[in-house]
Amino acid sequence: MTTLSARQTMALVALFVATSLTFIQLDNRAALDPIRNGLETVVAPIMAAFGRVGRDTTTSAVERELAAVKAERDQALAELAEANAGQREMAQLRLQAKLQTERPQWRMLQARVQGSDPTGQQLFLTIDRGAGDGVEPGMAVVAQGPNYVGQVTEVSDRSAKVMLVIDVSQTVGARLDGGADGVVYGLSRRGGWLQLRHLDRDAEVQPGELVLTNDSGELRTAQVPGGLIVGRVDDAKITRDPQADTLTVEVIPLVDYEQLQVVTVVLTDGA
Repeated sequence: MTTLSARQTMALVALFVATSLTFIQLDNRAALDPIRNGLETVVAPIMAAFGRVGRDTTTSAVERELAAVKAERDQALAELAEANAGQREMAQLRLQAKLQTERPQWRMLQARVQGSDPTGQQLFLTIDRGAGDGVEPGMAVVAQGPNYVGQVTEVSDRSAKVMLVIDVSQTVGARLDGGADGVVYGLSRRGGWLQLRHLDRDAEVQPGELVLTNDSGELRTAQVPGGLIVGRVDDAKITRDPQADTLTVEVIPLVDYEQLQVVTVVLTDGA
């Protein structure tokens, strides 16, 4: 390795000091501005490009991570909804099986709900059983045990339409659990659910009392077995008009029609 002599070292130091002083004087006189500006013009786009690449890379990575998290969340929600639907279906099937055990004289047919009225003009369900399975217009349909849902109104070979009891077109002979007779009317699109009318004005009505389908000769609706649960008396809407000959009460159904997945058609009730 070559070693600088003391004289050479001193010469280099003197040259460095002189050069530095010269650049300082030039900078003070703005003589270096053209060179600086030229370098900035060349270097700035390069630095900006590197900055954009860094930002774009970071942004893309974040977006990909967010998309992956969203996909995982959507998948988890879908699996949860499917599991909940499966649990509801199993619960409904157990209740229907219990009904069959309790009423062995009935011939019943389980059906899956395929959909509802897409127009919203009527309240009905479409089921996957039809004339080929023995389903006929007028047959009663129950769900979640002995809860009256409505009647079959239209039938094709492998499907049928069930008009819900809450639709304004529907009525069914009914009675209070305590014994008073009346008729239930659907109130959809009229600000309510169901209404029990034509009760004797002196009838004893209990808040929360069950309203059942009627099994007496005059008030029984054809093909609808007696004793099915239509709903319960609305606690807040028992009114008596001393001038009226009959009593009317509001009725709340016990079935969530939008959650129905399985229903049962009563083919015959042994009557």
